Amino acid sequence: MSGWLRRNPLPPVLAAQAAVYFTHLGLLSPWMDEVATLTVVRRPLAHVIRIAASDVHPPLYYLLVWCFERVPLHLDWAVQARVVSVLLALAATVALDRLWARRLPERRRIAVLALWAASPCLLLYARMCRSYSLQVLVGILAAAAIARAAEPARRVGRPLGPVLIAALALGLYTHYALGLALAATANLVLLRERRWRAALFVDAGVAVLYLPWVYFLASSLRKWGQTPEPAQLALKLAYWGVSFTMGEAVPDAVLIAGLAVLPLVAAMMLAGAARDRELLWIAAPLTAVGFIGVARWVSYPFVPARMLFVLPFFLLLVVEGASRYRRAGAAAVVALLALSLSGIWCYFHEIGFRNKQYPMPMTQIAAQIRAAGEAGILVDGANSDPPALAYALGGSRAVLSTTNPAAEKSVAALLADPRVRTFWFLRNMHDVSAGGLNARFEQQLGAAMAATRFEYEPFTGLETRLMRAMGMTEPPRYFHELVEYRR
Repeated sequence: MSGWLRRNPLPPVLAAQAAVYFTHLGLLSPWMDEVATLTVVRRPLAHVIRIAASDVHPPLYYLLVWCFERVPLHLDWAVQARVVSVLLALAATVALDRLWARRLPERRRIAVLALWAASPCLLLYARMCRSYSLQVLVGILAAAAIARAAEPARRVGRPLGPVLIAALALGLYTHYALGLALAATANLVLLRERRWRAALFVDAGVAVLYLPWVYFLASSLRKWGQTPEPAQLALKLAYWGVSFTMGEAVPDAVLIAGLAVLPLVAAMMLAGAARDRELLWIAAPLTAVGFIGVARWVSYPFVPARMLFVLPFFLLLVVEGASRYRRAGAAAVVALLALSLSGIWCYFHEIGFRNKQYPMPMTQIAAQIRAAGEAGILVDGANSDPPALAYALGGSRAVLSTTNPAAEKSVAALLADPRVRTFWFLRNMHDVSAGGLNARFEQQLGAAMAATRFEYEPFTGLETRLMRAMGMTEPPRYFHELVEYRR
């Protein structure tokens, strides 16, 4: 049996991954971007297409979730959408093995699959109702098509050319950053082989398939952000590295230990790049082009999610490099697995999340607010998550955002109503509101009612020291607080 398992590692790995990924899919409350997905796919199909056309997200993922949500599984709306992401992640595992890992010797294949299935970064993002799993699956498929098309014996157009064209178009319909990175990589790889006609054939085919959506791609590119400052760029790279190697639920002690492992992992990745140049020619441009787009678009906590499609190639390079240096390589793989298991445990126990928006207990907060009866509800619109609280409340209560121009008048009107005896204010403890808006609302509410505070997601000692190093004289002790004002 052990020999069979070595030759066929995919079934047990896939079974274990499925068991972990499907466990308690409702663990974390839907956060802002998930709420956006859940809200969009409730609409009629034509409306979904119109929203995607005006958004920075192509339509393919929305269409998949829209269809799946209408399958009568009788699950919670968010859980059923997350099932789509998990199924896509499991499909990505199969694709990674069949298209990439299976060509490796047994031990390397097992190491790649083990690191992949145990990745706490993949676990985090594959259990969200967002397109991250779909991006990973399409990235694996398209990169394999690029690699096959670059083989000297191949003639693009017969039969692999149409497959590559379809894969690249699929990438563009999945996510702009992924699609553009794949298209750039395909052209670079083909032109490196002096396959000018092949590159032209592929580009023309992709252009034809993408013609219905090219206008909306151009509109989204006009919304592209600015090049980040060097310090911001360094922070994005560092956070991305931590997320890929140990996940984002990392206690301080594990984080410090993991940082000591990072140089060894980086050395294995570089050794793998030197050893497998063909993989490097795909992984390097895919990563570089993707990161350029993502770094201009999102802040540092959201870089790993948007770059998740390069995780399989990072792991392939690490394992390739580890096979070159037996002892150091074994140490790197074992250390990564240990960090991964820690990350999985911390994720399910909601410990040590670095992006504290993810574990915010919006469902419990909403239940607490509903139990109090008729009340006013105000949410910090500058640095909190009004959509998530509104979604958790199920539309049963009106939620005011502090950034709404009419919010101050609405709050004053509710305070003047004697029937309103309770007011709730959910706010980020780091006040970035323009002109101290949060403080003004606190003063307005505190003058009329007595306050009781409930605090959520404490900052660790390391995080507090880092905030002080960044110039905060009095860093907050908690990420968020819910203030109950009662007459």
